[in-house]
Amino acid sequence: MRRFMTIDWKNDPVRLDHVMLHSAEPARLATFYQDALCMKATTGGTPFLLQGAGRKLLIDSGPSKTLGFGAYSFNTDTSLNRFRTTLEDQGSVIEPSPSPLFGDSAFSVFDPDRNQIVFGVSDSNVPDDTRPARLQHLVLATDEMAPMVEFYTSCLGFRMIDKVVDDTGDLRACFFNSDLEHHSFAFFKAAEKRLDHHAYEVGEWGLIRDWADHMATLDVPIVWGPGRHGPGNNLFFMVH
Repeated sequence: MRRFMTIDWKNDPVRLDHVMLHSAEPARLATFYQDALCMKATTGGTPFLLQGAGRKLLIDSGPSKTLGFGAYSFNTDTSLNRFRTTLEDQGSVIEPSPSPLFGDSAFSVFDPDRNQIVFGVSDSNVPDDTRPARLQHLVLATDEMAPMVEFYTSCLGFRMIDKVVDDTGDLRACFFNSDLEHHSFAFFKAAEKRLDHHAYEVGEWGLIRDWADHMATLDVPIVWGPGRHGPGNNLFFMVH
């Protein structure tokens, strides 16, 4: 496959704007994010739209713990349209955008695992009076690393910034950026294709502490961390 440099990640970044999650109990999941992530519900039914400072999340009915789509935003329509033209010229299949948060110029593609990735231009009008935590990256799991690497680098032009291999040299994880941060997307080798997690950036250690204390007041257990990632060299903790 011919390689196209489709994303100018230094001068024309593409950032994770919002994610749609599916749940068999969408109202219950929406309530969790309202409480645990201090997000405000701006719709009263499915898909639920939840927003906070720097973060937007959609929750719809579907199989629990599955990804509806991940949506990445360009800064301008000009950049978005140039990216679309490049994809069309290389023969990529362009699909309509399923996101109600992007305009008519938005579109989507499916990766080899049939994850839907949407591109558009963000409406930056997000409430900023909640506890800060910017939506920052999306992580998937796959049982077929090679075609996923080829798709995200050669087709979409994401830059592989880091990788993890095991003692035999087998590729176990890949980290990709489309902006100035270490990674905005990643995937891990697993026994199945699935959603792994999405992450929020708080910016400083004091806020990691504050968020952890907030989770404790809600009796939400921290299942991993606080700790430090090797890839990205950042502090983190994880909840389910």
